[in-house]
Amino acid sequence: MQAKVGVNWLLQRKIVKYIALNLLVAIAYALGVKLSHEFATLPATVASVWFPSGMTLALVYLLGDRVVLGIIGGSTLALTPALLKLAPSISIFHLLLVLIFCACGNTLQPIIASRFIKKFCTHKNIFSNVRSVSLYIVAAVLSPTISALLGITSLCLAGLIPWDKYGISWTTWWLASALPHLIFTPTILLWQNFSFPKINFKFWEIVLVLNLALGSGWVAFMSGYPLSYLFLPILIWTVFRYGSFFASALVSIVCLAAILLTAKSYGLYIPNDPNASLLVLQSFMGVLGLTSLILSAVIDEKNAAQLSLKQAMENLELQVIERTTQLQHSKDLLKQANLELEKLVHIDGLTQVANRRCFDHRLAVEWQRLSRESQPLSLILFDIDYFKFYNDHYGHQRGDNCLITIAQTVKLSLSRPADLVARYGGEEFAVILPNTDSQGAIAITERIRLAIKDLEIIHKDSQISDYVTISLGVSSLLPDLNQSPSNLIKQADMALYAAKHRGRNCFVSFTQDI
Repeated sequence: MQAKVGVNWLLQRKIVKYIALNLLVAIAYALGVKLSHEFATLPATVASVWFPSGMTLALVYLLGDRVVLGIIGGSTLALTPALLKLAPSISIFHLLLVLIFCACGNTLQPIIASRFIKKFCTHKNIFSNVRSVSLYIVAAVLSPTISALLGITSLCLAGLIPWDKYGISWTTWWLASALPHLIFTPTILLWQNFSFPKINFKFWEIVLVLNLALGSGWVAFMSGYPLSYLFLPILIWTVFRYGSFFASALVSIVCLAAILLTAKSYGLYIPNDPNASLLVLQSFMGVLGLTSLILSAVIDEKNAAQLSLKQAMENLELQVIERTTQLQHSKDLLKQANLELEKLVHIDGLTQVANRRCFDHRLAVEWQRLSRESQPLSLILFDIDYFKFYNDHYGHQRGDNCLITIAQTVKLSLSRPADLVARYGGEEFAVILPNTDSQGAIAITERIRLAIKDLEIIHKDSQISDYVTISLGVSSLLPDLNQSPSNLIKQADMALYAAKHRGRNCFVSFTQDI
């Protein structure tokens, strides 16, 4: 029950709004007709300026078919008294004929124009695009032919206009309906979406524009000089400085003033021919309206293009910055990957100390460097005693753990960053000692041997100890570019071989013992 009451209340509210809207439209239309009849220059109240046209097109474009009843009512309400006052009076049939034809013409005109504009003018703001403005002008100029055809034909059929005046009457009606489309409708439509522009209004500039407009109006209309074109520079300045809405508003004000002054026999008035005078005025208003619409559209398109270009440049700049950041990030990742790859290339996968490749490269580099500096270079080679027996007894997993422990222990035994421990192959390791003579190398060798012994890794199958031990060979040379680093390796290997023959778990220095 409550839902039904709510629906009825909403329906009643919509009906009230609909009636109120059409009543306001009818009243506004009637007032526009009354004002237009003040400028009627032909028989049967054919006006030279039909103000309601500018209003109805804007209303139908904004509100749709909801205002059709108001247009029909306003047309009928306003035309009936004017037709009844005509002398000689017309019959009821002819009265109804004229009212129906005029109501149909006045309704079809804005509906057809509005639908044409909405269908073909795809731009959001029709007055800021040259193509849309051109299509609007086409609709504004062609749609009044319908009302002119129906209206003048009905007046001729009713005997209110002679058929020999059909041409001039039709032209006057058509121009009277088309010009408000070009002059007043754009102002209404632009005002609907108007937002105050961010313009630096200067007091002296506003005063100058107003004085120029008043001065041009005085010269063109009050003094009677045919200098109405003086408004064009003012219009152009307004378009460039203040945009399409202000330009359209200026055109509406100037044209309204021109209509009033011309009707009072000022300015463009042609003596003894008021209709011709208003036709000249219509041409002036048409040129002014077209100039305003097209020039505003061109400027708006230019500004939109500049804004779009600026945004595109800003977006491009942001994209460049973003791509540069991404590229730098990619370079950092690549650098990190290269470091990791280099680490993988130079690090033994099991023991995590240098591999044979790294050993060969470092030995060659240190050999060349120390040969130039005339500094000694020492090398230690060692392997694990009876490691095969260890693997056979404890398994390869325990054997791998033993290799890792020994490699890391030797690495911790080295005190200088330049010293390098590397897995030379299998259970054999090498230690490069740059800038180290034989005495220093012997000390480090004994330190390494004792460090491994102190680990006390159980080795039951060893033939010399209950724990894992190592045998070491050490050699020292003063590098010479005329010799090869292989000489140092060969001497250390010979020393290692001698240590094994001496019973293992010891070291032999090639320079002192061999």
